[in-house]
Amino acid sequence: MIVLGHRGGRGAGWPPENSLEAFQRALDEGAAGVELDVRLCASGEPVVVHDPSLARLTGGADARAVHAVRRADLPRLAGGVVVPDLEAALDLLRGRIVNVEVKADVPARAPLVRAVARALTRVPGAEVVVSSFDPSIVLALALVAPRVPRAMLVGARTPRLAVALPLALRRAIDAAHLDDAVLTAPRAARLGRAGLRVVGWTVNDPVRARALAELGVAWLITDEPGRVLAATAPLSRT
Repeated sequence: MIVLGHRGGRGAGWPPENSLEAFQRALDEGAAGVELDVRLCASGEPVVVHDPSLARLTGGADARAVHAVRRADLPRLAGGVVVPDLEAALDLLRGRIVNVEVKADVPARAPLVRAVARALTRVPGAEVVVSSFDPSIVLALALVAPRVPRAMLVGARTPRLAVALPLALRRAIDAAHLDDAVLTAPRAARLGRAGLRVVGWTVNDPVRARALAELGVAWLITDEPGRVLAATAPLSRT
């Protein structure tokens, strides 16, 4: 069992999500690595931000769209934390597992895919898997970064696709990353039989985490890596 920090980690006392500080805390709590999100800013770098706008990250103080702001002009977050670009995150996470979610709600997907591929080349050393909710992004990543493992993300809004979509893309992906709400024992078993690594997100309940570990789910992505690691030990790899 491998545990990854969701956007590093989230909740009371955590640094801002998707920050280098959040990633470091996840590692300090024993996580094998982190899940993070990338989208392009106006100057062309893939920056580590989940939402299309800066509104939530800044508590409503800055509602600009991320794609409209240059890297140098991105605001500081709580505590003076900097919004990192993908290369900075990968540099910190050398030797760790990094699930890079390539966001689909962007103005142009092809430039983002190319920028992510360039960043992965420039900063080797992390054990990277790239993922997306958009099959076209996953297939594009297979073309531009064929040596990087890929995963299909499936959320609670599309439960019927939880098995069908990963199986349809079996030749292009290595893993199926399923929302905890659609992660059932039969689905995990079928995907596993197809040779796909099954990953659950976002799993914060220690009891549920233990149950998924016993089902054979390979990785768990959580806001609370320390708690989930404690619940799944000795099945977790640190």
